[in-house]
Amino acid sequence: MGVTPETRITAVICTHNRPELLERALASLVAIDPPASEVLVIDNAPSDDRTMDLVARDFPGVRYVREDVAGLDFARNRALAEASQPVVAFMDDDAVADPAWCGALAGVLRANPALGACTGRVEPLEVVTESQRMFEANGGFSQGLAPIRLPEDISGPLHGHRAPPIAWATRMGCGCNMALRRDLALAIGGFDTALDMGSVLPGGGDIDMFWRLLDAGHGIEYVPGALVLHEHRRDMPSIERQLVGHQRGLMACLGKSFVNARRGTRAGIATFLVWRLAKPLVRVVKRLAGRDPLPVRILLRMGWNCWVGAFYSYRAGQREAARRIAAAARRVAA
Repeated sequence: MGVTPETRITAVICTHNRPELLERALASLVAIDPPASEVLVIDNAPSDDRTMDLVARDFPGVRYVREDVAGLDFARNRALAEASQPVVAFMDDDAVADPAWCGALAGVLRANPALGACTGRVEPLEVVTESQRMFEANGGFSQGLAPIRLPEDISGPLHGHRAPPIAWATRMGCGCNMALRRDLALAIGGFDTALDMGSVLPGGGDIDMFWRLLDAGHGIEYVPGALVLHEHRRDMPSIERQLVGHQRGLMACLGKSFVNARRGTRAGIATFLVWRLAKPLVRVVKRLAGRDPLPVRILLRMGWNCWVGAFYSYRAGQREAARRIAAAARRVAA
């Protein structure tokens, strides 16, 4: 099933000061068959010109755009604004695309015009260090080999239990491998720039986008055949920060979603929010019984960050986003 005008893809990598990784990622994108109609690099608040020079020197067919407001979702929104094609597919700079990546995404979008987004499978590029093995034992990024279709699958069990729609939105994959219909993403306001703010609030922007598209009546599909390989962090402190940060980002997204919930969805969001607050402590008990892959130390940090994320971090992210916007405006005016 080929690419049609409605499913032509702008493939995007948002990057920050990692030209060595970006070079590998771009080499995989330009080798895709069928190719993306456009490849776009968003250079987010770079401290030097290395990324710009790399693209100009080695990838003349790739379009380079600089976004000076630091924050992943500022970069993602810039990509939505700049993309020339109706589908915008995002991949991380520390990932490698399978040659069939664009074709698999376009095929699913062509088959189901009601989809607002689709996500693909993310497998490890390597599993050689203790931290990488632990990350995979914890579940990694992959959602498995079976497709997931929303809202159709919501009536069935999730991990053996009935679950509210927002819980399904958190199981659809991640921003390392996602494709959005550009017009629909823009119609709901793009990515929330208070999320994915680095140390202030790591993560949450992809799940927030999936949930808002689903809540607006658009379908989402997880496509196992749309594969990228991700280089997991190789040292334990980095993996620990990532695991803890993901919990804070997820809970900030859930807290925001509860506050903004429309009638009929708030009870389900509240139920899932309470479960996610309790889950790290449940996992501590399982770990003490030898049935959880993460150390108690990490699980306790995850638990604390769930509470911080749910009740504090989103407002902190909003304040930091406003501060960065104002600082960028002052630089332009100077």
